[in-house]
Amino acid sequence: MKYINIRNLNYYYPRSTIRALNNIRLTINKGEIVFIAGKSGSGKSTLAKCISGSIPNFYGGKISGEISINDVCINKISNSDRSKEITMVFQDPERQLLMNKVHREIAFGLENIAVEAKNIKRRVFEALQFSNILDLAYRDISTLSGGEKQKVAIASAIAYLPRCIILDEPTSQLDPAAAEEIIKLIKKVNEELGITIIIIEQRIDKWFDIADRILVMKEGNIGFSGDKKTLYNIEDKYIRDFLPSYMKFSKFIGMDKMPLSFKDARLKIEKLGLNLKERKRENINFSNILIQIKKLTCGYENISVLKNVSLDIKEGEFISVLGANGSGKSTLLKAIMGVIKYKGSIKVLEEEVKKIKTRNISKKIGYVSQNPNDYISKDTVYDELKFTLDNYGIKNYEIIDETLKRLDIYEIRDKNPRDISSGERQRVAIASILVMKPKILILDEPTRGLDYNVKINLGETLKDLNDKGTTIIMVTHDIEFAAKYCTKFTLMFNGEIVCYGNSEDVLGEGIYYTTEINKLVRSKNPKIFTLDDVFK
Repeated sequence: MKYINIRNLNYYYPRSTIRALNNIRLTINKGEIVFIAGKSGSGKSTLAKCISGSIPNFYGGKISGEISINDVCINKISNSDRSKEITMVFQDPERQLLMNKVHREIAFGLENIAVEAKNIKRRVFEALQFSNILDLAYRDISTLSGGEKQKVAIASAIAYLPRCIILDEPTSQLDPAAAEEIIKLIKKVNEELGITIIIIEQRIDKWFDIADRILVMKEGNIGFSGDKKTLYNIEDKYIRDFLPSYMKFSKFIGMDKMPLSFKDARLKIEKLGLNLKERKRENINFSNILIQIKKLTCGYENISVLKNVSLDIKEGEFISVLGANGSGKSTLLKAIMGVIKYKGSIKVLEEEVKKIKTRNISKKIGYVSQNPNDYISKDTVYDELKFTLDNYGIKNYEIIDETLKRLDIYEIRDKNPRDISSGERQRVAIASILVMKPKILILDEPTRGLDYNVKINLGETLKDLNDKGTTIIMVTHDIEFAAKYCTKFTLMFNGEIVCYGNSEDVLGEGIYYTTEINKLVRSKNPKIFTLDDVFK
């Protein structure tokens, strides 16, 4: 049954002469799960904001065409009725969390759509339990990890009991186990409650399997709309890049018929006489310790987050810090930067962090947090990078354009960073630190919101920096990205480091913390972790 109908939709952001959406025509049926993929800046989030009504009501700009819900034009539906019909979980949960406590945050939305007081408490706690975060009910939101905040935002959407939920990058900050929970949860919401689901996500593999239909956006247009089998057999490289990794592997080895699932692909591969040899990795022994951590303990509001952590980070290493949400990964980075109190010892270049002023630490270490909005304060992308240089008295402005080109964001140098996509803002945040050419670079979820090709570009940029001597510490849930570029891996659980070493040591026998490709071909060769390992 036809539910959302879009006809000839065009949109320009304020002060922009380029169409963000170009003559979009789309019908979404009631009860469908629609997965929307596409490059960063291709119009995915813009389309979602148009459907939810936040464009143009909040963002402004010029819009034409028509969006109707159940054959009623969206412009004729009041804001309160529209929020009951369609709710959206945005890319940055921090931007939509307003209250101090988790249970109050979920109740706040229900109060605003006039749910009866007697029903609010039940809705709040059912949504929390449905989302498997009942234990967070009375937590202060400021103490939550980025992934936990994302779960709270999703629980808030479920509490509305809308007819449609739009999720923009819902698993971008979640660990593998939590991401699977959310995907199963969304599938359950769709199947049991009949809620139409629209998903925008760069982490393709798991969402692809539950989707009824795939859309691929390209430069403000719908480049593809159809089922998975059609996408599997398409020849267009741009479109084909949005296949899950196990399907890319299946095509590479010549499977003409699309595997029905990851399990189906694995079983078929096990029957083939493939001789898969792992890519030879260069083993480099680093000796000069740049950061020395001994018996580190810290937390928030009497909650212990890090427990007796010890770690030596050596010059020239590219370290990935993996682990569950709330395991202490981001807290570890903040402790190294000296922005939170801790017990124990952290030495940066043989100097105790507690004795270094924050500004002086930032001269030694470039730090990019998991929220790119922390770095947005100027009116153009160019000015954001120039502000960093001016702040440290660096007058080499030529490096600005060089860095923008390196991260493939030169064409948006004169745009307001508030008007660009989340993936583009992520690159702007990274660029604003890279211009300083730091000796040590710390990144918290740098691939959040980035498409496949942009991630490759970022990865090659980081690898080049690392090859030239920059030591990199990266917190990520993107295990595929880490496996492709990192030389060392640290796995954290419950505030402790439980494993440290190279890819074979940490990922080789992983259950959650390994790559999809490793799980796919482990029976043939357990030392293969990425598509590159196979291709090369």
